[in-house]
Amino acid sequence: MPTGYTYRKMQPGEWFRYHFLEKKLNTRFGYFFFLALALLVACGTVLNNMYTGPYLIALLGALLMMLVMLKETRFGIYVMIAFSSLTILIDRFLAPHIPSGNFVELLTCAALGSLLIHHKLRKKAVVRRFWTHPITIALFSLFFYYLIEFFNPHMQNDLGWLSFFKKQLSYFLFYFLCYCLLDSRARMIFFVRFMIGLSTILALYACKQQWFGYAGFELRAIGTGYGYQLLYQGGMLRKFSVLSDPASSGILFAAVSILSLILLYRNRDRRSRIWLGTALVINLLGYSFSGTRTATMMIIAALIFYCIVVIYEKRTRNFLIGALVSFFILITLPFRTAVTDRIKTTFEGTKDASAAVRDFNRNEVRPYIQAHPMGGGIFTSGVEGHKYNAGHYLEYFQPDSGYMKTIAEQGVFGIALLIVFYFTIMRTGLRHVYRIRDPEMADYYLGLVVMLFSLMVAQYSQMAVTQYPLVLYFYGALALLIKMPDYTYRLPFKTGEADSTGSY
Repeated sequence: MPTGYTYRKMQPGEWFRYHFLEKKLNTRFGYFFFLALALLVACGTVLNNMYTGPYLIALLGALLMMLVMLKETRFGIYVMIAFSSLTILIDRFLAPHIPSGNFVELLTCAALGSLLIHHKLRKKAVVRRFWTHPITIALFSLFFYYLIEFFNPHMQNDLGWLSFFKKQLSYFLFYFLCYCLLDSRARMIFFVRFMIGLSTILALYACKQQWFGYAGFELRAIGTGYGYQLLYQGGMLRKFSVLSDPASSGILFAAVSILSLILLYRNRDRRSRIWLGTALVINLLGYSFSGTRTATMMIIAALIFYCIVVIYEKRTRNFLIGALVSFFILITLPFRTAVTDRIKTTFEGTKDASAAVRDFNRNEVRPYIQAHPMGGGIFTSGVEGHKYNAGHYLEYFQPDSGYMKTIAEQGVFGIALLIVFYFTIMRTGLRHVYRIRDPEMADYYLGLVVMLFSLMVAQYSQMAVTQYPLVLYFYGALALLIKMPDYTYRLPFKTGEADSTGSY
């Protein structure tokens, strides 16, 4: 026990610090605590059901994790991303009736509270550049329109709007946290590497599903929730790793493959090239096993965009030739597999049956969109429409596109604001990608810009930027687009325009 303290004279805060932080429960209270927990788990499992023990352990783990986040704020960012990737797995395996995704929002609030508690971080949180940056202003414009959508008379249930707005607010808070906490060159690079590493682990699990089959609880989820009709296509059972569906996993792995490829091609460090090459191969395998044609379109569009952005470099010609040769070999392979056949269907266009169905659905709903400039209301279409707005005209309309869902639910004003938001992102990225003079940071910045562009392309045929953990990748990358130029040297716009931070 600390010098000068007695057990009875301890204040509550001192008692908590002594037992939990200093001694880490290696005290009499700690022994009693774990004994009581073990008895509670055993009795709950016997008297209630087999899930009582895991529930209690998970609850205790969540509380301890939130305590750690209050002390180590930056650790919370990585906890949120890692946990968000496991929410669907938890729902399938343990608690299908508990919305584990809400815990991500609780973790976000805990990280924000920790940020505001720490004095030094609180000073950074009020930096003017964040609140006046064009990306943040574009986000505020979207939030203002979401508030207006609350009064959309065509919505039949405000709970859908509340659920949507709550999610968007948590995304903005994560973007804000990344801006405040990724405050050094090393931390920004580690964040990008963490994204690649986590995605590689998830893609490796998709490879396990392909090579060794689904686990029993996954097969039960497929039989009750997904159905083989959705997953079995083109002679293959599509793989979704631990995510909600094959499309989400394929888009995530394709986006990280693009980022890894650019960093691999432009990096000269042998050790970095080895792990980036490994990550690239595993993510490409994970994407191919998902059978997501949108992911194939993402990769092709990203490679073309990359070549256009760095067309002035001599090595771009070699990169373009290598990409064209690889594409030609893939298309003209003498042997056929279900995986390669699924990839080739990306280029069939309107001959594909699902593409024809999507075009038909969009044409059917076009008169309604033209007659409703504010749309039918948030969460009135697709799965959310059936859940929150039963009986709505758009209830059974499946948009199958982020842009289509936006224009159907939010009208032409909503899609216009979204396009302005994306334009602002790309303008910011392309404005700085040519001015960063630090070679390593320039490569990371370029990779993030191309990855974000590929996600915007994916929005055309899928609701790409909505699922965990990819949505956190997206908003974390936005924070890096603002922060990275502050920690590198850029070519001056005008003579003498350098500021005190070393930026121009």
